[in-house]
Amino acid sequence: MNMDEHYATIVNSPVGYLGLQLDGQTLIGIEFLGRRLSSTQKTCLNKLSNASVERIQSSLNDYFLNPENARPPVTSLNGTEFQKKVWRVLAQIKSGKTRTYGDIAGEIKSSARAVGNACRRNPIPIFIPCHRVVSASGRGGFMGKTSGEAMDIKEWLLANEQSLATS
Repeated sequence: MNMDEHYATIVNSPVGYLGLQLDGQTLIGIEFLGRRLSSTQKTCLNKLSNASVERIQSSLNDYFLNPENARPPVTSLNGTEFQKKVWRVLAQIKSGKTRTYGDIAGEIKSSARAVGNACRRNPIPIFIPCHRVVSASGRGGFMGKTSGEAMDIKEWLLANEQSLATS
């Protein structure tokens, strides 16, 4: 199966294209695809338009305009019990704020590395804000990377949230 075929649709955002994965009307995944699409990905761009996709797009637009007031769409999380535990903690981090991997690990009686691994496997970034988790000595990683476009996205998300929180 072509990897791009699992997107119900691809939408554009301030941080590049986002591949949306749905199970019926429920959001089960968001993938950052970058600023350029392959020819196969272009066939998925805005290919599905229904009430579910419109609600998800509206939630994303709300997030990018004012993260504090954004309401996540209906989601379903596929992960281990530990990952879901970490994701519940992430969902509580307020817009414009950050927490460290170690801080979260201490709260749930785990290790910072395990928290980082759960963040990396987060199926619904933005709505489960793994970008708000940083290392004790810097920004940490994002999407399993510590440099490049992934970190540019993390920096943009954090800067956007922090600028809106102070205005």
